[in-house]
Amino acid sequence: MVGLVLVSHSRALAHALLALARQVASPEVPIAVAAGVGTDRLEFGTDAVEIHDAIENVYSADGVLVLMDLGSAILSAEMALQLLPPEKHAHIRFCPAPLVEGTITAAVQAGLGNSLDTVFTEASQALLPKLEQLGGAPAPTSAPLPTTGQEITLALRTAHGLHARPAAKFVQTAGRFDATIFVRNQTTGKGPVSAKSLNALATLGALFGHEITIVADGPDASNALAALTHLVQDNFGERESSASPTPHREPHPTQEALPLQNGALPVVAISEGIALGPLARLVAPPPTVPEHPTDNPALAWDRFEAALAQVSQDIRTRRDNVAARAGREEAGIFDAHLLILNDPDLLTQAQTQITAHGMNEAHAWHTAIQTAQAAYLALDDPYLRQRAADVGDVGEQVLRALLGEDTAPLTFSTPVILAAEDLTPTQTAQLDITNVLGLATVLGGPTSHSAILARSLGIPAVSSAPQTIMALAEGTLIGLDGGRGGLWVSPSESVQAELNARREAWLAQRAQWRQTSQQPALTTDGHPIEIVANVGNLADARAAMENGAEGIGLLRTEFLFLSRTTAPDEDEQYHALRDIFETMGDRPVIVRTMDVGGDKPLAYISQPVEANPFLGVRGLRLSLQRPDLFSTQLRAILRAGEGYPVRIMFPMVSNVDEVLRARQILSETHTMLETEGLPHAWPVETGIMIEVPSAALLAPILAPHVDFFSVGTNDLTQYTLAAERGNPNLPGFADALHPAVLKLIWQVAEAARAAGKWVGVCGELAGDPVAAPVLIGLGVKELSLNPAGIPRIKAVVRKSTFAEAQTFAQTVLLAEDAPSARKLAENFLV
Repeated sequence: MVGLVLVSHSRALAHALLALARQVASPEVPIAVAAGVGTDRLEFGTDAVEIHDAIENVYSADGVLVLMDLGSAILSAEMALQLLPPEKHAHIRFCPAPLVEGTITAAVQAGLGNSLDTVFTEASQALLPKLEQLGGAPAPTSAPLPTTGQEITLALRTAHGLHARPAAKFVQTAGRFDATIFVRNQTTGKGPVSAKSLNALATLGALFGHEITIVADGPDASNALAALTHLVQDNFGERESSASPTPHREPHPTQEALPLQNGALPVVAISEGIALGPLARLVAPPPTVPEHPTDNPALAWDRFEAALAQVSQDIRTRRDNVAARAGREEAGIFDAHLLILNDPDLLTQAQTQITAHGMNEAHAWHTAIQTAQAAYLALDDPYLRQRAADVGDVGEQVLRALLGEDTAPLTFSTPVILAAEDLTPTQTAQLDITNVLGLATVLGGPTSHSAILARSLGIPAVSSAPQTIMALAEGTLIGLDGGRGGLWVSPSESVQAELNARREAWLAQRAQWRQTSQQPALTTDGHPIEIVANVGNLADARAAMENGAEGIGLLRTEFLFLSRTTAPDEDEQYHALRDIFETMGDRPVIVRTMDVGGDKPLAYISQPVEANPFLGVRGLRLSLQRPDLFSTQLRAILRAGEGYPVRIMFPMVSNVDEVLRARQILSETHTMLETEGLPHAWPVETGIMIEVPSAALLAPILAPHVDFFSVGTNDLTQYTLAAERGNPNLPGFADALHPAVLKLIWQVAEAARAAGKWVGVCGELAGDPVAAPVLIGLGVKELSLNPAGIPRIKAVVRKSTFAEAQTFAQTVLLAEDAPSARKLAENFLV
C-alpha cells in the first residue's frame, strides 16, 4: 500500500490533517507526519531529517507520496529525498497538490490499494472539484453515461454535500465493485464523472440538497447501487443537515515582504538550516510554440507519440536518479508526471486539435496543456493551483522534445545560494546540488518540488522571497534561515558571523546523531533498548543498516501482494525475502504475514462487500480464510530464512483461537518442507501484533502461545478511542500518547514480563522522539521505526536512565488526555 507523508510548518496542523485523513481512508494506510522545528517541534518550520525519517517509516515497494504545505516544506522534502538511498527515489513522489485536499484524496486512493501513479494523479487533481464548484475553471470532460445498466437518483442531505469525507467514502465504496459507475449532478447538470475518482467526483460541486444520479453497469452493478444508495441515504454516517454551509472565501494574497528589525526579509520557512553565500539566479525562458497548421495529421500524431515515448523514458530515468539521491518519496512526483503525460483527456484533446483542427503537434499539445493549467489556476485553493505547475512542467518537456530542444543538467562551479521564480520537478531533478548552499524561490511553498527536494537533501531553503531578488546582481551575498523563515541581502559582518555560528551548530548536531547511529541504544544507566527498522523492501533494509538499525522489527510483505492482478508465487516471495535477509545478516528480521484484505482488497481475491472493511476480513483473518495463500507465504518465509534469525508475526489478532490456528498451519508448513527435503528456518520465534483492544486485554492469555508482542499503535489508537484516524472532526483522538492507549501498552508489557516474553512497538509512536522515554518506561524493549529516524531515537534513548523513564511513564499514565500526556513528555525531554 502506498504510504503518505504529511509535511507542514505546523505540527498541530499536520496532526489535525492526519486525523482527517484517517477519517476518510483505510486505517491501514501508512501515514507519517513531519512538522515543526525546534526541540519540542512547536516552532513553525520543517526539518529535512524528520521528513526523511517519516518517509522511511512508511516506505514500501508500493511507494510513498509526500504532501506539503508551503514554503520551506518543499525544499525540506527535497533535501530529505537526497538523504535517502538512491534506489528508493523512484518509489517516492512529491505531490504538488494543496496539502489538505491532496492528503484527503491521496489517503482515499491509497486505501483503495491503488498504485503510486494513481494516488499521485488523483491527489494532484484534488483542487479541480473546488475550482469547478466556484465556477473558475472549465468543467472536466464528461464521459457519456452508460447506455445500459441501472441507475438511481438520490438527494444529498449532508451539510456540505459531497465534501471530502463523504466523497472519499463514496469512492471507496464504488471501488470495491466490479462495475463501471458514473455520477451526474442532476441539479446543476455537471457530469457525468467516474465514481471511482475523488477528483472527478469533487468537480460535480454536489452540495446539500442537490440530486445526484448514479448509473452502474457490469457484473456487480446491482450490489454497487445498493451499497451506494445505503451510503447516501445514511448521510455517509453524518448527521442530516437542513441548510448548506457558509461558502469559503479565498484568503488575501500574500503581500510583498517588508524588512524585519534585524534586516531580514520575512519569508516562508521551507527547509531548516542556515546558509550564506553568493547569489546565482536561475532563469529558464519557455520554448517558442509554432502555430503553423499541419499538412499531414497522421504524421504529426506519429511525431507526437514519439515525443511522448521519449519524455516518458526521460521521466522514468529522472525518477530513478532522484530516488537514488533523495529517496523514493521525492521521486514520486515523477510518477505523477507519468500520469499527466498519459492522461486520456489531455491526449484526446491534443489528438482532436491535430486531426479535426489541423494544428501542428506542438501547438495542439500546448493548447491542451493550457486548458488543463487554466482549470487548476481557476481553483479557489492556492495549494491546488500549484498543480498547474506540474501540468506545465510535463507540457514543456513534451514541447521541447517535439522542438528538438535538449535539457542540460543545472550545475554550478562554486557554492551558491540559488534563487528562482520557482523550480519545476524536472528542473529540480536536473539540479546538481553539490554546490547549492541554499535555495530561495519567489513562488512555490512547502509543498512545491523545490521545497521537497531541499528538505530531502538537507538544503536550507525559503520561499515567498520578494520578486526583487531576481533583479539582484549575480554574486550578491545572500543569507537565509530555512527553519525560521528569514532572508538577508548583503548582510552586515555581525549578521554574517551570527549566521555562520548557527550553521556550524546545526551541522554539528546532525553529524553527531549520524556518528553515533551504529552504537547500541543504552539508557544512561546501561539499560538496552533495541532500535530496529520498519522495512518494506530491499532498499529499506539497506537504509536500515546504514542508519544503525539492530534488525527489522516490521518487514511489511504487502508489497508482494498489492498492485497486481495475480498472487505472487512461492519463488518470487522467496527471492524478495532472501535478498532482505542477506542484507541484514545476523540481525533479526520480523516478517509480518500479509496484512491485506478488507480495506486493502486484492484484485485476485473475491471478497463480499463489507459495510466497514476496517473491521472486516483483513490481516490474519484473511490468511486463515485463504490457507492456500497463507501456506505459500509461510513456505517462502521459512525457506528464505534458512540460516538467518527470522521471526514471524501475525497481524490483526483478536483472540487466542486465531493464534493457535495460525501456529498450526505454520507447523504443518514446516512438516511439509521437511518431507520435501527443502532447507528452511526452524524453529522460528512467532509473535503477534497488538492492534485491537481485545488482544491487549487478552495479553496474559495470549502470552503463553507467542514469543513476543509488537504493538501497532496506529490501529490500536483508532480502535481504542473509537475514532477513525482520518476523521477531521476528531483530531484529538489521533494521538497514540492518549493515556488510554498507553495503559493498554503497559498492560501488554506487564503480561509479557510476567510470562518471560518481550514487547516492541512498530507504529508511528515508535518513531516519535517525545514518546520514546514513555514507551521505555512502560516496559517496551524494542522500538521499530523508519530507518532515517533511528539516529535521532537512539540519541533520545541515551538521555535518561531507565529508572527515570519508569517513574515518568507512571506519571504520564495519570494524564487526563493526549495533549496533557504529550506536554508532559515534551517537558521531560527538555
